[in-house]
Amino acid sequence: MLKKIKPKTLDVLSTFLERKEALPVYNKIVNTISDKPIYEAENNINKGDNYLYCIYDFPGYLKGYVTKNGWKLKFVNTYKGSLILLKNYKNTEDYLKQKFSAGRRSKFRTYKKRLETCFNIEYKTYFGNITKNEYEMIFKAFHDMTKKRFLEKKIQNYDLSRWHIYHEIAYPLINSKEAVLFVIFSDKKPISICLNFVRNNTTYGYLRTYDTDYSKFYLGFTDFIKQLYWCFENNIEIFDLLKGSYPYKMRLIDTQYPFQKHILYNSNSFLTAVSANINIVKTQAFYALVKILKKLNINKMYYAFINYKYRNRELQESKNDFQEINILNNFEIEQNESLTEIDINADSSSFLKRFVFDFLYSNQEFIHNIKLFKHKNEVNSYVIKGTKNNRKITLH
Repeated sequence: MLKKIKPKTLDVLSTFLERKEALPVYNKIVNTISDKPIYEAENNINKGDNYLYCIYDFPGYLKGYVTKNGWKLKFVNTYKGSLILLKNYKNTEDYLKQKFSAGRRSKFRTYKKRLETCFNIEYKTYFGNITKNEYEMIFKAFHDMTKKRFLEKKIQNYDLSRWHIYHEIAYPLINSKEAVLFVIFSDKKPISICLNFVRNNTTYGYLRTYDTDYSKFYLGFTDFIKQLYWCFENNIEIFDLLKGSYPYKMRLIDTQYPFQKHILYNSNSFLTAVSANINIVKTQAFYALVKILKKLNINKMYYAFINYKYRNRELQESKNDFQEINILNNFEIEQNESLTEIDINADSSSFLKRFVFDFLYSNQEFIHNIKLFKHKNEVNSYVIKGTKNNRKITLH
């Protein structure tokens, strides 16, 4: 009885991209943008003998066909997804020229040039070959940077709760060319990492993070442009950035599409048909309500409440939240200045890295040419000494 009225739920992204499993009941799934099938099966057998399925996060540009006797498919549009139709551009330069002004493109070049001026930078792409040792090193940094980033944002992160899954699946997928890993290194240390899945001339932007100490350098744009070059070199037609209408995504994309919830059910069973239609009506009502709340901006209050409810309680352990920061540029170091040199790479001074890196960016200094000092006679006072300029920072 339960198999007839209780739906089995599946998520397209985790089922199709992560586990590479076939979705039930569908005989064919076609990418309507490329007009190419991404999955075909003459007889898709329902092995679990379920009567009702709820398939979440089905990209709207994919079309599922169901020809199995008695089975029906209905869907409801849910959230918005976003993508870039790379096949509409000649190359990376053409995309950038069409999407961004000359001034904006100049800023992108500046971010990259400053990064390479200030640090020993190396770019690596892993697609079809990565050693286990290198993978483990990169994925540890991946986890640590993601955790640090969301500690700073003061909220919990869903991806961290599934990290053991990502860690398990990514290694074989990279080596089988079904995932690609983009990494920016500074002195052999990862500072930006992005994991994308690859299927049928489509790449899916799945996981990404960066070292927040390098925020001044806008690593995301440099990393994104590197990904574009790779996409064009590998005949990628669609760059799917998936869910989330974030401001940075809106600047990059050229197409939006709806994610869908698919209800697949065996109409030969009266109970199953009733349960399926109740599920459809409830889903339609829920997303209709969401649209109304968005128009009334009530969703902002909801997200504020959620962010508070799921705030990251590890922040209670933080000792480096300062109420006031005083910065003095062009600071002249007197001969009798009481200063003690400290190691910027030491754990005890890690909270100063962002100040140091901002100084590097502004003065176009190389990391190994500067020195960091602590003032002996002033509490929480530090001096960054460069070859062209000095900066004093006092924290309260």
